[in-house]
Amino acid sequence: MATQCRGTKTKRINRHKLAVIQAYIIIGTLVLIGFIGGLVVGRATAPKKQVTVTETVEVPSYEANSLPVAEEVTYFDVPLSHSLQRYIYEVCADENVPVSLIIAMIDQESKFNPEVVSKTGDYGLMQINTINHEWLAEEYRTADMLDPYQNVFCGIKVIGSYIQNYNDYGLALMAYNMGDYGAKKAWENGIKSTSYSESVLALMQKYEQEVNVNATNADAK
Repeated sequence: MATQCRGTKTKRINRHKLAVIQAYIIIGTLVLIGFIGGLVVGRATAPKKQVTVTETVEVPSYEANSLPVAEEVTYFDVPLSHSLQRYIYEVCADENVPVSLIIAMIDQESKFNPEVVSKTGDYGLMQINTINHEWLAEEYRTADMLDPYQNVFCGIKVIGSYIQNYNDYGLALMAYNMGDYGAKKAWENGIKSTSYSESVLALMQKYEQEVNVNATNADAK
């Protein structure tokens, strides 16, 4: 009997220990699951880090032999830096576009304000419309139409292509202002000039006279 009693007591102790161990295992498992769940939820709800990517775009430049010689550069009495005016000369020399025409267009389009944006989505010095931004960016890697250098580069490229196509400053200006489709519809109706084209051509004549006066004064010296 004594042996049986001891055996029974020992068996109860083992079951008790086993129950305690199982309880610890269950508790540990629950704690581990809770910890892992907390990490997952924390990562899911944590604010994502924002990364700002800044694109660097080089202003197009030209070979030295395509630039006008120093004595051919006349700095106009307008609120544009000499650096920017020199750049306009460079691009115009490459595109065979009169500098006086571009200065006149900038005067007409933006009054020399590089940051102006119109209600119709026209940007910068030469008022490049948003409809042109994508293809200009793809073709010339321009990204900021409020950058004066990129803006005049694109504007000169556009007006230069119209001059080449129509061989007439007035018609080219109409296409620049109205778009190809709008200009062609106007021409079909017998309209060969607009207040815009006439105003720019008048300004162009004014700036050409300024160049001539400066050239005369330089010769007199």
